[in-house]
Amino acid sequence: MLCWLKKSGDRENIEKIIAMTKSFQSIPGVLDAQAGRVVLSDRKIVDDSFDLGILVQVQDETALQQYLDHPRHQKAKEEILLPLIDKVLVYDFME
Repeated sequence: MLCWLKKSGDRENIEKIIAMTKSFQSIPGVLDAQAGRVVLSDRKIVDDSFDLGILVQVQDETALQQYLDHPRHQKAKEEILLPLIDKVLVYDFME
């Protein structure tokens, strides 16, 4: 997931989202949850227009749905993500 903040580059909000993402590691079915700031690049192939990326790895499609429905994820989405994020781009894929 790529996120564009309402206050682009706001380090406090980025750190808040990174901490929130780490808390997802204890949700059943989540194998790993990480977030980090964009790496700026001069390479034309690199999209560095976003503020931070979030990666949540789950066991399977069932675990993905359980993660999405989990109260911790729902609360974080409503109380942290939606108030801070202007735009989000989500990619769901599997091995």
